[in-house]
Amino acid sequence: MAIQHLEIHNLRNLSSVSLKPQPGLNFIFGPNGSGKTSILEAIHCLGRGKSFRTHKTNHLIQEGCDSFSVIGKVLQHGRNTTIGMERKTGNSNIRLAGQAIARSSELSEVLPVAVLDPGLHRLIEEGPDLRRRFLDWGVFHVKHGFSSVWNAYRRILSQRNAALRLGWTKSAIAHWDQELVVTGKQLDEARQSYLSELLVFVDRSLERYPSIANVKITYQQGWRAGTDFSTYLSDQFDSDRERGFTQFGPHRADIKIRVGGSDARDFLSRGRQKLLVANLILSQCRQITAQDTCPVILVDDLPAELDTNTRALLIQTLQETQAQIFITATDPGLFDLHGLDIQGLEYGMFHVEHGEVSA
Repeated sequence: MAIQHLEIHNLRNLSSVSLKPQPGLNFIFGPNGSGKTSILEAIHCLGRGKSFRTHKTNHLIQEGCDSFSVIGKVLQHGRNTTIGMERKTGNSNIRLAGQAIARSSELSEVLPVAVLDPGLHRLIEEGPDLRRRFLDWGVFHVKHGFSSVWNAYRRILSQRNAALRLGWTKSAIAHWDQELVVTGKQLDEARQSYLSELLVFVDRSLERYPSIANVKITYQQGWRAGTDFSTYLSDQFDSDRERGFTQFGPHRADIKIRVGGSDARDFLSRGRQKLLVANLILSQCRQITAQDTCPVILVDDLPAELDTNTRALLIQTLQETQAQIFITATDPGLFDLHGLDIQGLEYGMFHVEHGEVSA
């Protein structure tokens, strides 16, 4: 089910909003600037502790107010949980089941939130950082213990880099190298295992999209293929110390996306890139629901960029994830709501105008 009830106060132009969404599809309609996307931002705050549109959380506070708050009643694994977030200038107070928490990853464990927005193509067009985040978000939700291993690796990597900048000798940082190798191999194995499982879902999802068929996705570990990480760290030590940081390792991993043998960024139009990335993310969500967890998918204005047939296919693919879905659009006519009625499917319908929401 995921979110059963949602309350939003003083977030952007939403002064006081109360929603009871449906377990599956929820459509949010309204003119541009009405507050549709602000509802999605509020939900994103519940799942990740921040907006997907800006890293400056203070900008979400409504003008003239000193704070905003979002409260969600969530049903997950048969248990009811309340998540709350209040943001005052420079300080966030996040509570899970009445207890204050410090790490947003604790929110993600209860409420996995994925986003489909007009910037999806960036996953293909831009650098590896976005693709690593995409990969690690999925691994986090499917491979238990991944978060603690990744945090340990980052901590050790930071210590090693500090020692390199100070010009320490190879023997002086040997202990950190050993720990980096152990945690690095655990990260690498978890990512490779996860990706091989994910691609099963991806292949099924793309069967109905001939325009983006023949996709091949491969994993690059972040150092020279066929070389042991420990050996490579040792071989690169002098170069690392000269530059003052660890140049290679799981923190430099990437996934390569090719279509018909060509790089996807060169072969696919921007519209098809978005469609492909949407399917990758929805495949992740199907993989999460297979773990008996209900993710929440936020779809912001993306349908307006698709033709009628592709839009219908996307709705079908969304439904097959068995996630809870929130879709914003300016025009209800973009969707075959009559067809959903004929199928007897229940869906939520909300209209937003000037920050006011009506069902």
